[in-house]
Amino acid sequence: MKINWGFGPPKDTGDDAAAPKGETTSSEQHTWTAGSGMATRVIVGLLWAALIAGPLALAMQVLLPDQQPIVRQDGYVDRIGEAAAVSEFAERAVVAWLETPAEQAPELRAYYGDLPQNRPEVPWTTNGSAVAEIVKDDSGLWSVVVGVDATEGRVEAEAAADPAATTDAPATAAPADGEDDAEPVQRVTSGRLYFQLPVLYVEGRMTAQALPAPVPAPAEFDRLQSAYVHDLPSDHPAFARVSNFLTAMLVTGDQAELEAYSNPGTSFRVLDPVPYADVQVTNIVATGEDAPAEEPEDGQRVEVQANVTLSGSNGEELGAQYSLELLARQGRWEVAELRTSPALAEPVPIPTPTRPTPGTSGSDSPSSGSSSQDPSDEPTREAGSDPAQPGSTTESP
Repeated sequence: MKINWGFGPPKDTGDDAAAPKGETTSSEQHTWTAGSGMATRVIVGLLWAALIAGPLALAMQVLLPDQQPIVRQDGYVDRIGEAAAVSEFAERAVVAWLETPAEQAPELRAYYGDLPQNRPEVPWTTNGSAVAEIVKDDSGLWSVVVGVDATEGRVEAEAAADPAATTDAPATAAPADGEDDAEPVQRVTSGRLYFQLPVLYVEGRMTAQALPAPVPAPAEFDRLQSAYVHDLPSDHPAFARVSNFLTAMLVTGDQAELEAYSNPGTSFRVLDPVPYADVQVTNIVATGEDAPAEEPEDGQRVEVQANVTLSGSNGEELGAQYSLELLARQGRWEVAELRTSPALAEPVPIPTPTRPTPGTSGSDSPSSGSSSQDPSDEPTREAGSDPAQPGSTTESP
């Protein structure tokens, strides 16, 4: 038996065996090497394609923004952008509704569609409009309360008859015929007014679902009790260090001096440019069971609030308050943090969402076909400029 120790495909031992030995070997070698070269080129091409596709896919992901809402695994949908768009739309819609006269009523179709309107001949004038509240209710609509300084329009004849009247003064309605002895009716023509507007938002398109409705101003809370209980004397070392810290930050603009009264590792910066000519610390109050020691032990902390008087270059004065945290090092107090809010002795109340009782006519029994609601569907109140509390629910509008 003859064993073939060569490489490549086995040689055909048929009729080709009669051919000259050199020709047969050359033909077989050409066939094998040609196929191997083609496979190599294919593999190399695929490798180059993979190398090019990787950076291209990364560039496409970076350059093309994702327009879809961010959805977490727990079902939460980030609708901060939607709330911002609805707020801007509602503010424009309310202002237009107040300032548009009857002759320009068709311009309001962009906000209210075909809703019937009774427009005044003399429109109101507005100033200082802002969104006071925005809530997404159970129906999926956004309910927006817009506050605006509004002044009722006056006809020229009325203004000419009373030149001393101003738009800021209350106007008196003329008595009707036969009612000369009736007392005049006073009506307020200017002030801060609030209007509630339901807005429908669907995939970036918005429309008012009803006309604005005047509503009372949002309720106000009493100030919470602060945690500052100790009044520092003016000769206390902490008093002087806080005063020098604020002077460097607000008046002199000396960064080195500011850092001299700061705890190591902090990154406070002076105001640039410095807008004030002088700052006077009127008093400093501190938290804790005991007043801060004049020579504290290293590592002790205390929160203080400095009440200051700022003086401008024109000599005018303005009061301000700074909440700071002091940290003891080498037997002295240093500023460790400029707090964004004062220390409180009581927690901030958390509002509890409420729902109307199911049923009709105030009945406590649920209506037929009603189902229990998921607590996650409760409407969420927007928290002003706080990006940490998105005013949205998990359901689509």
